[in-house]
Amino acid sequence: MINIKLGWASAENTENYKSGLNHAGMENFKDDPAFHVPRELTQDALDAKDAEVDGPVRLVFEEFKIKKSELPNFVEISQHLSAIANSWSSDKKTADHYTKMSKVFDSDEEIRVLAVRDFSTVGLSKVIVINDEDDDSGWEALVKSSGYSKKAIGSNGTRGLGKHAPFLASKYNMVFYGTLNKSNEKGFQGVAKLATYRMEGKKYRENIYYGNMNNYGPITNLEILPNQFKRNEVGTDKFIIGFNFDDNWTNQFEEVIIENFMWAIYEGKLEINIEGKEINSQTIAEIVKEIQAPEEGIYSPSYEFYTALTEGEKFERKIKLKNIEEVQEVTLFLVKNNNFDNVVSVNRGSGMKIFDKSNFRRVPARFAGFLVIKGEKLNQVLSQTETATHKGWHVDLGDHLDDEELQKNKEIKKIVKEINDWISQSVHSLAPKLKKDAIDLKGIEAILPQVGDETNPISEIDETAFKENLKSIKVITINSKPKEPIPMVKKINDKPKDKPKDKSKDESDKPKTPQSQKRKKGEISTCRFIANPYDPEKYRLIITPKKNGVVNFKVQAKGENGKTKEMKIKDIKRVLDGQEVNVEINDNTITNLILEKDLRCVLSITLNEIATYALEVKAI
Repeated sequence: MINIKLGWASAENTENYKSGLNHAGMENFKDDPAFHVPRELTQDALDAKDAEVDGPVRLVFEEFKIKKSELPNFVEISQHLSAIANSWSSDKKTADHYTKMSKVFDSDEEIRVLAVRDFSTVGLSKVIVINDEDDDSGWEALVKSSGYSKKAIGSNGTRGLGKHAPFLASKYNMVFYGTLNKSNEKGFQGVAKLATYRMEGKKYRENIYYGNMNNYGPITNLEILPNQFKRNEVGTDKFIIGFNFDDNWTNQFEEVIIENFMWAIYEGKLEINIEGKEINSQTIAEIVKEIQAPEEGIYSPSYEFYTALTEGEKFERKIKLKNIEEVQEVTLFLVKNNNFDNVVSVNRGSGMKIFDKSNFRRVPARFAGFLVIKGEKLNQVLSQTETATHKGWHVDLGDHLDDEELQKNKEIKKIVKEINDWISQSVHSLAPKLKKDAIDLKGIEAILPQVGDETNPISEIDETAFKENLKSIKVITINSKPKEPIPMVKKINDKPKDKPKDKSKDESDKPKTPQSQKRKKGEISTCRFIANPYDPEKYRLIITPKKNGVVNFKVQAKGENGKTKEMKIKDIKRVLDGQEVNVEINDNTITNLILEKDLRCVLSITLNEIATYALEVKAI
């Protein structure tokens, strides 16, 4: 019988390289751990679905505490932590960090643990690897590798980097794994991603393993472990040791998982339990309402996307791939709502969201969208263009590619363009069939009544009502009094001439002019730019105020990548009763523009250059 020694061990650092506080694998997810941790954990479970088991994947999140003495020789990690601190004595930040950590393991303080358990999954294959050259072990791929994955192309995660995300939720960069696979193999092992160090005259690598010290292998006799770490059903457990998220973590996980796995939950492919709260196809509708943003008229992304999915108009597209006989289906749901953010959630057919598509130009109505790439082969093709954090399609056309790879990526680029163009066309189809921009004509306001929001558009007028033919035109002269000229707003640089003060008149008796009164800050509800077809540098800006008062703003162009550029204004006038009056402008900022609620403000703007992207106003 082989004598198994349990504890912490690390492989020797024969390459003599150094690794400190910042772990390369975890850096990909440091921007937002509260987002990436639940997303990567859920993605892993969904990818591990057992095809031979009916029903959804089930994922359970449960928090508990343990005493350090409950795990055999667990506290021995403090020796390694002290050695790391001593090895980095010339780096105060690193030395202090590991000195402080070692003291925690020397104390009686309980440790907070988050358990993440999946069910209806296959578990991790080949827990015990007999041959070192065997690279088909699911256990080794998760626990002991980096940048490598056994998952098939088209799975939610295939780059082997997502496994690093859970370590960011640990105070000690420490995650333990347990599994029972379909071959009835059991395994349990811990990993701490720390820093390279010297100990007893030898150099060691930064990954320190808890388990069988003889071969850095897993514990296979789970009976020696506390009950919380035992596994009786096929599947995998992940334990985040020293869980460091705040008490609101359950709400954060709930929002992230619903938004990013909405399609899987809606289709009945995934069920989640977070500290006893069930999220499934039957409960998702009510939970989405719960996480709706509390401010009136503002909605959470989950609410917008779920509304699009369940109430939106359905659009379908069939994509033809080169050398693939079956056409690949893509489905889009769009719903109009004046308070939505003009964003489309782009999702894989497997159930995970890839990214949000936004920055649509000149949309006819505010909306939300939900898109699903249903074609299996299309999912496989597009998944190869994603980054490690799955935030978009990025097709590489660099010079480093060989001709075959370059041609392949060019084909993918065409597919991405086809999908994006189709999405934009579908969004613009939300407009009425007859929708044309209007061009203001000076003086026309005095002849025609102003069309309000409730007036029927021209496309809805019943032309059969006009039965009489026009036979003649009679010109009638109307004598009307000329209108009083509208006072011009003074330019900032025009200084009034000094006038002698009339001391005989009490200043307090003078009536206050509108300019002398302190005005409240106004608010813009909507604004719309209409290009002049005869002069590309001129625009009509139509502003619908939300609140009375004064506003200051700049004009900027916004590209499809979300970047903005301030536009230089050559001239600006306000159109009032057919006449144009000056508007204050200071340092390229429109200032002191007076708005009245429900009364449109029309501005005539001339820019210094032609705007190649959509224009918008930025309140100052």
